Amino acid sequence: MEREAKMRGRVLFRQWYGLGLVVALALVAGLFAPLALAAPTAQDEAVIRVGYLGEVGDEAAQGIQLAISQINSAGGITAPDGTSYRLEMVTPAPEMLSMAALDEAVEDLAQQDVVAIFGPNDNESFDEVTTTTLVDTRLPVLTAATGNSLTTGDLEGQLFRLRAPERIYSEALAAYMVQELGLTSIALVQADVESTEALVNFAGAMGDDLEPATQVQIPGGAGLDDAVIDLGDLNPEAIVMWGPPQYAASLLRQLRDGGWTGQFAYRLADEAARGNDLPDAVADGMLGVTSWGYSYASGPSQIFLRDYVSAFGEVPGPLAVATYDGVWVLRAAIVNGGVTPEEILAALAGGAPQSLVQGTLNPSAYGNGDLIHKAMIYELGPWGGLTVLAQYIDGQPVALDQEAPIVETPVAPVTTPNPEVGEGAYAVVTTTALNVRSGPGFNFDQIGEVQQGDLLEILGAVADYSWLVINYQGGIGWIKAEFANVTGDLGSIPILQSPATPTPAVTVPPAEGSLADLLVESVVLNPSQPIPNQPFTATVSVRNVGGGAAGRFAVGLTFDQVNYISGYIEGLASGQSGQIQLSSTVVGTGTAQMVVTADLNNEIAEANETNNTFAQTVQSSAATLAEQVNIQLAAGTQFDLYGGTVDFTWDGYNIAMENGARMGVLGVTYEAASPNDITDATINNSVGIGSNQVQPGTVLGVITAEGARAVARVENRQDQTVWISYKVFQ
Repeated sequence: MEREAKMRGRVLFRQWYGLGLVVALALVAGLFAPLALAAPTAQDEAVIRVGYLGEVGDEAAQGIQLAISQINSAGGITAPDGTSYRLEMVTPAPEMLSMAALDEAVEDLAQQDVVAIFGPNDNESFDEVTTTTLVDTRLPVLTAATGNSLTTGDLEGQLFRLRAPERIYSEALAAYMVQELGLTSIALVQADVESTEALVNFAGAMGDDLEPATQVQIPGGAGLDDAVIDLGDLNPEAIVMWGPPQYAASLLRQLRDGGWTGQFAYRLADEAARGNDLPDAVADGMLGVTSWGYSYASGPSQIFLRDYVSAFGEVPGPLAVATYDGVWVLRAAIVNGGVTPEEILAALAGGAPQSLVQGTLNPSAYGNGDLIHKAMIYELGPWGGLTVLAQYIDGQPVALDQEAPIVETPVAPVTTPNPEVGEGAYAVVTTTALNVRSGPGFNFDQIGEVQQGDLLEILGAVADYSWLVINYQGGIGWIKAEFANVTGDLGSIPILQSPATPTPAVTVPPAEGSLADLLVESVVLNPSQPIPNQPFTATVSVRNVGGGAAGRFAVGLTFDQVNYISGYIEGLASGQSGQIQLSSTVVGTGTAQMVVTADLNNEIAEANETNNTFAQTVQSSAATLAEQVNIQLAAGTQFDLYGGTVDFTWDGYNIAMENGARMGVLGVTYEAASPNDITDATINNSVGIGSNQVQPGTVLGVITAEGARAVARVENRQDQTVWISYKVFQ
């Protein structure tokens, strides 16, 4: 039986691997950060393990870690039979990852009872031995590799690709350069054998009437100087290059020195810039193509970027986004299908579309394990930063404000998911389709729809939490809470006044001369707790509940009668609502009274002039250098909050301070704590605190070994293990 299985795997591999050349993709190394595990409840949940064929701390691993920490903080996963589970990432022994093939690493993960495997994420790792071993596990394999033939040759249906195949990037880049830029003279340069497929795809996507101006091969950099001369003489409008970044940098530098001013495109421009392989002068103006770029301005993208930087202290790359999305796809498969590999495979293959950070991942759209066919075109700036210029799906342009052209669900994903640390909350839609409305009630207008599995950032709620305000298409919308699984303690979310019942769709026409009546329905802040001296945005919703129309009027906002800001809504018909976004900054931390006024200058004659104001108490929190949620500390752990020097040791009973760091119990809540509460006078204990004070709910002020101010809270303690959350202030 075992021999037959291995033989079947080898046959599968020959069909899989032999369909085309694989394309090399560099893994960007990430900064190690500890896995934030959710503190267990009094009755521990069961554990579901997912395996990662890579090292803890690399970019792809950090994407997995962030998603797992968010899911666990939200209460884990509930399977169809009602059992709750906590996710855990496991990796092979490090020495197994340095071997020529990864078969032993795969077997090691299988022996750890994982239900799915993430990786390999580079195309070269799908060699015959590794692929055969992956097939023999009968486990779902989620990979960010981009080789064109990987999924088309997967006859067993085990492989699910988290990024588009390589041809999608070539087609998108060709479409942008030919159709958007109008270029007709394009030279193609190839510096490695692995990029042959990508080059051929690009040439084919240029169009029937257009051919490359020339195709130059410089394998391993051989003949690069001659290529510079030939290309300089040809003087094409543009050059597209594939291969190692050092050859791209050398070629472009010499061409620029020779006076060539055309457009240069390089497939992995961002990866090369972040890896310091492209000097700034060379990078400026270079085009690239990727599955995701960190400057992509969609709500989901920017929320993920904020959460990732907060967790790991570095900018994420496309690998981190791919594995992050992959964990959420896996979660949906477990929720809908079950916890066994067979159930997960079936649920993945037939799963509903999900709107995630890259866009819509749709397991059933392509029928071959591909989840998404999206590519983004970007341009590097003078210091190597990127700006996303366009996006394509299957070679067709899609507006940048469209998140998901296959299934239109442009909603925001999870924010940092522990409401207790002031970072908001999120909801996962549990019904097939859920209406988004203009207010908290079924009698309010429907303004859109979200789908099952969508991840929605929660911005507010009514007092009984029956209706939630979500970030919807850059504005706000309302959903019924019973049709979503909600993460965290909604007590940290602003409680919004319920708007007045809207004017019914069919009414008796108002008598001539009827007056308007302007009512501020809601005010949603982003971020919900403004950071001192950093911009915030207030989205104000105003409805005309009167019988007559209102012309142009001003809306104003103040904090404690200072920080005055205002703007205009151009007018509202009877029963109509409108939104305006006001931006400003606050000074200092603590609470402030926010007052919003519609018709600020009394320009509109209203039936009721007393209901134009909206008041709400707002908490302002200090900016942070680092923040972690539910970090698990075993006995003997030496821990550094920030800066590289150990601040304390947890021995299983007591916290002992190290290297001059100091600690003390604070008399404020974790959410309200600010640098002003952590002074030399109050935080002066350089010895440590005893077991009686290391109890759930204790809030601690810390002055780190480097002198930074921090606040920590004990989240849970069981035997000699403790869980803490903390943030280090700027």
